[in-house]
Parts: sequence; C-alpha cells; structure tokens
Amino acid sequence: MHSDELVRLLSGVPGTQVSAESGLVTAYVPAIGDTARLDPGDVLGAEEITAPTGAPAVEVGVRRGHEQLPLIVTVDDVAFMPAYAADLLVKDAPVRVPAVPHLVAYSEMHRDVRALGRAVDDPELELDQDMLAATVLVHRCFLAGAVRVGLWPVRVAAWWEYTFARVGAGLPLAAFRPDPTWDRLMADVTEARRHSTPSG
Repeated sequence: MHSDELVRLLSGVPGTQVSAESGLVTAYVPAIGDTARLDPGDVLGAEEITAPTGAPAVEVGVRRGHEQLPLIVTVDDVAFMPAYAADLLVKDAPVRVPAVPHLVAYSEMHRDVRALGRAVDDPELELDQDMLAATVLVHRCFLAGAVRVGLWPVRVAAWWEYTFARVGAGLPLAAFRPDPTWDRLMADVTEARRHSTPSG
C-alpha cells in the first residue's frame, strides 16, 4: 500500500499522531502510550470503519508470512490478534490455554497483565497453578500478537516479566521457543527499569 494513502487513512482517527519516515508509517495512540510501526509494503489493505462506540477507526491488514493480521486503530485504543500459543512454546509441547479471543484491545491486555502482576503478590489469594500457567501463556500470546503488528508494549511486558520472575519457575508450563524479538523487548524492559519503577 502507498504510504501517503496509509497516512491519510490513519490521520482520520482523531487523536492519532501519524508520520512517515525511514520507510515506515507510524501511528502513535496517546491513550495507550504506544506506537504502531508499519512498513507500507507489508500492508495489504486499509479501510475506514466504525468502532463499537461509534467513533471512527481504521482496520489495517498486515502481512506476516502467509498470514494477514488485523490491526484496528481507534480513537483511544488499538486491537489485534493474539499469537498462537503453539507458536511460542517448544515444538510438540502440550498447550493448555483457555479460550483466547480472536481480537484483544491493547487496553485490555495492559489491564489484565497488570492485574495478574499485582495478584501474585496478594497473600490472601490462592491461585490455581494450572490456571495461572494458562493465564501467563495467554498473556504472552497477547504480547507476541502486539509485536507482530508493529507495536512495542514495553510497559505491559514489564508486568509480564515481573509475574513470570515471581511464579514462573513453579508453573506447569513448557519452555518458550528462542525468540530474538522477545529478547529485544525484554532488553528494553530492563532499560526502562533503570530509569523508573513501572507502576502502570
């Protein structure tokens, strides 16, 4: 897709800060504090739609390999498809996850991952280990899905890493596959912590 057309469509979403530079189109959504970075050559199409709230939105089809992944940019959020759990774990690992939504909103991902990070420190809560393992895996699917469509959710990943550091060793959860992109995200989490303690 031509970058000028993509910029025009995304700029039609109120509050979204859109620019084109170095071959990428970026769309910063202040409400979530993250930016979608899109290579126009990987955008198979984009169209104006109406969000469930009635506000204007744009749905973008992002090519990743043989897949077309949806990315929906709204006035105060973005929505995307979570990654498949089987793609994140080592080959032939058992996958036990609850039903995963077809689309998840960034704000929902942030809320849920942060809530779990706080819950594991609550001495009054008794968390079932199987359910906890499944939830940690689903949250990793959310994060990987966000990264696949050009987002870089450092604050949310910081909460996931905190939770996994606290409880991951004891969970009935198979090992994750090596993932250089995830490693870079974790490196940015570490760097962010050097400057501030994540509270949100």
